[in-house]
Amino acid sequence: MDGNPRERPWSRISQELSDHTRPLFAVLRVVRPLIATSRFGVVTRAEDVREVLGDYEHFTVPFYDVKMTEISGPFILGLDDTPLYRRDHAALRAAIRPEDVPALGAATLAAARRRVAEAPGRIDIVGDLVDPTVVDVIAEYFGTSGPDTATQVRWARDIFQEIFLNVGNKPGPHDRALADAAEMRRHIDALVAARRKALDAAEDVPDQVLTRLLERPPAEGGLHALGVRHNLIGLIAGWIPTVSKAFACAIEELLRRPVELRRAQDAARGGDQQRVGAYIFEAMRFRPQTWALLRICAEDHTVAAGTRRATKFRKGSIVLVGTQSAMFDRQAVSSPGKFKIDRPWSDYLHFGHGLHTCFGREINRVHLPALATALLEGPPIVRELGRAGQLSWSGPYPASLTVSLGSARRT
Repeated sequence: MDGNPRERPWSRISQELSDHTRPLFAVLRVVRPLIATSRFGVVTRAEDVREVLGDYEHFTVPFYDVKMTEISGPFILGLDDTPLYRRDHAALRAAIRPEDVPALGAATLAAARRRVAEAPGRIDIVGDLVDPTVVDVIAEYFGTSGPDTATQVRWARDIFQEIFLNVGNKPGPHDRALADAAEMRRHIDALVAARRKALDAAEDVPDQVLTRLLERPPAEGGLHALGVRHNLIGLIAGWIPTVSKAFACAIEELLRRPVELRRAQDAARGGDQQRVGAYIFEAMRFRPQTWALLRICAEDHTVAAGTRRATKFRKGSIVLVGTQSAMFDRQAVSSPGKFKIDRPWSDYLHFGHGLHTCFGREINRVHLPALATALLEGPPIVRELGRAGQLSWSGPYPASLTVSLGSARRT
């Protein structure tokens, strides 16, 4: 299925554009690395991409805030550097802790292994692996279980599409997001109220993000119940679709590269998740879950000042910041056209840069390798992974990618 028939042409155009931006941006990096008109701008080189994303004073995200506020309430990804941003960010950081990351990676690996083991010789890595695994793991971690995987995925995808992808403000995505957000608010409100009641009664409760957020009083930097709700909605809506798409795109890229796929499988079977992750993140460089980010120029400002390419961006202009282009900039990245797994992490911009770096970056750095390890190592009998279907799309999201767990490897 391709979603609403009226939106199919845009979905196809968007995907085709995503698949063909690399050669276009390669030319722009040489002949016109910075483009600025009164209404629109483009940034292509790695140095300039990092400058713009790091300059949250001049390049802001107000359009995200408007949509987030309408859906659930302000969330950090739509806030510039304000007291509200700093308060909510600190509260979330106190509840989502670095020491949780290894356990989340282990939980992801165990859940994904169960799903691969139960697969009858083939598996849809979107509907049968990544979506249910990520939903289950983060629901247990956050304390936001239910109603079911399909509903959680629908809520998250529709909300994410409206906030981050519906640039033209089409009514279909907008209306679906509002309807889903109303359902999601009622669901999260019930979970918050139940946990608040249990805490007030001094009952034993799980050590989950929801518990941690409610245990810290607002007077000490914590969040009110409404703030807990809209931050949980923002986290879930930002998490599920991006991990799902990133994983599907990475596996699709590896399926197109038999040598790298085989080596990634060898790493998975050797228990080397770090090496598996290197294959996944390099595959994502060639096929990222997003190839650019948008910013609004808050005041007239010159990018790359003092260089020959110095360009003034105009107040109010929409700026397309080419994150994938930056990852292929030969002035910043060694042998950008080659598939290399020994790149420094600083070469990658999968999770953005600056103030609005993906909040779940460190968790996703274990989520994705754990999912890939479970898939690539395969069932107990040693097997070769193979394509059993094409990557299909539902609007801007992967709908299905079926792989065969194959036949026994020849030795």
